[in-house]
Amino acid sequence: MSVTRGSVAIVGAAESDLDAVAAGMSPIDLMAQGVDRALRDAGLGLRNVDALFCATTQARTSALSLAEYLGLPDAYTDSTIVGGSSFEVHVAHAHAALEAGLCSVAVVAYGSTQRTVGRRAASAREFNPYETPFRPFLPASAYALAASRHMHEYGTTREQMAEVAVAARAWALLNPAAWEKQPLTIADVLNARPISDPFTVRDCCLVTDGGGAIVLARADLAEHLRHAPVYVLGSGQSITHASISSMPSLTRTGAVESGAWACQAAGGEAVGDRRAGAV
Repeated sequence: MSVTRGSVAIVGAAESDLDAVAAGMSPIDLMAQGVDRALRDAGLGLRNVDALFCATTQARTSALSLAEYLGLPDAYTDSTIVGGSSFEVHVAHAHAALEAGLCSVAVVAYGSTQRTVGRRAASAREFNPYETPFRPFLPASAYALAASRHMHEYGTTREQMAEVAVAARAWALLNPAAWEKQPLTIADVLNARPISDPFTVRDCCLVTDGGGAIVLARADLAEHLRHAPVYVLGSGQSITHASISSMPSLTRTGAVESGAWACQAAGGEAVGDRRAGAV
């Protein structure tokens, strides 16, 4: 369905506990913790929530489990999972549901205990006849294949690839809750333990437990809450592949098309919108 630019807004956001969380904490615990904190940030309570959007590889029916945990049996639910971009998709789905009158306040939540339980337990891999026999270290091997192709086609250097990790670490250090406390250099990245050529362990994301949530509301309600609302101006999505072996181009992703659609939906004015905030 077509949605109206700026008809809903993000009105609260918060993280759950991070790093290696308390023993016995589950992904649903962390989602609930993030929801509680995000609602308090918005000046709302659980009684105001009538829609739940969530996803995690560690819970097959995460929305059902979260609704049960929070005591919201009548909530509108959506547990669409398309990997790391699931939550951007949830914002788009929440926008549609809020505008259609299916709900008035929605939360988008995530939780993971990957550091505690280990990578294999947190994200079991489905058998792929074109990939699994070669025992790739996923997702690192998939990104490594794309990186190798980019280096071949465009002459991108290994040092330039390492700059991504260096910049990410510098940005992360602005957060007091960051897992690592020291800056990273290009030499650190290049000389680290190899993971999947051309990548080393320092090219890979740090693994921590944690989660969080954001709260969305219709614009008429958002204007009266604690913080200046961040209006949702537009969104777009494009699904090109699930497996790296089915990727149409290793150096071009669906982000190009989906970004263009999002800007078009936003009226081409997502940057510099004069309202209190906009995405």
